[in-house]
Amino acid sequence: MKKVSEKDAAVFDTPYKIALIAMTDEEKDLHIALISSLMNKAEERMMFGEFIHGSSKAYMKQAPGLGFLIMSTKKEFWTGTMRYTGSVTEGEDYVHFNEMPLFRFNTYFGVSRVHYADLIDISERKVLDMPGVIANAVRVMLVKGRYAGDRNKRVLRPWAQQFLSITDNLLFIAYLDNNGVPKLVPIIQAQAASSSRIVLTKAPYREALADLTDGKRVAVYGMSLDMEAVLVKGFYHEVSGGIGFVEIDKVYNPLPPKAGYIYPEKKQEAVDFSQEPLCANAQTAER
Repeated sequence: MKKVSEKDAAVFDTPYKIALIAMTDEEKDLHIALISSLMNKAEERMMFGEFIHGSSKAYMKQAPGLGFLIMSTKKEFWTGTMRYTGSVTEGEDYVHFNEMPLFRFNTYFGVSRVHYADLIDISERKVLDMPGVIANAVRVMLVKGRYAGDRNKRVLRPWAQQFLSITDNLLFIAYLDNNGVPKLVPIIQAQAASSSRIVLTKAPYREALADLTDGKRVAVYGMSLDMEAVLVKGFYHEVSGGIGFVEIDKVYNPLPPKAGYIYPEKKQEAVDFSQEPLCANAQTAER
């Protein structure tokens, strides 16, 4: 479809849902941001409020082709693509977001900017195939030990590895489709097999993942309903029997107060306070 129906628009018009946007960063690598305010402005236009200032908005401006996934509290979901067009800091949409209870009664701040994107396409409403998810989660649990890889390799921290192994948590995968546009698909059946690998099956969404092929670059966003989250990036590899795994090479903390990469770890450098200040007048510099 190329427009949002009136019935779906009513579901989207709330921040109490899961909404993910997939994009590419400054290095052309995949990135995923949780932006639950995503909704439609009109039948063929999307918008979302900027509640926390992060890198994702800059990425969208640099590479405006985006993929998105919206999931309601009733486990219904939609996927689609859109093209970023710009933002405003006033107007009726700005007022609309800031009058929502989640933002209006926030102690610290509300929505500071409203961003827009032209809708390219959106799927029909789908319901999560929970029997299929559970069956494939059990299958992953039984075989993931075979594909754990180097168990001595430390990529995920213990908390993140355990978090991505909990079957109640939600996982989503992003990759570039055959047209080079980011695409998002739920992979709730996926689980961490070790500190460096996530194992998954394409079922129960084999059709949606048909263009996810061996060697593709991917990003996986894992989250709980308590709003804990972790984002990992790596290469997807297929093995046999519909089983595949993600070899993780980057780990990103998407949560405040400090979003950013936590793997590969950056070398910590000591600050040498014995050196003379760059400014000739240190007192002036302090002011």
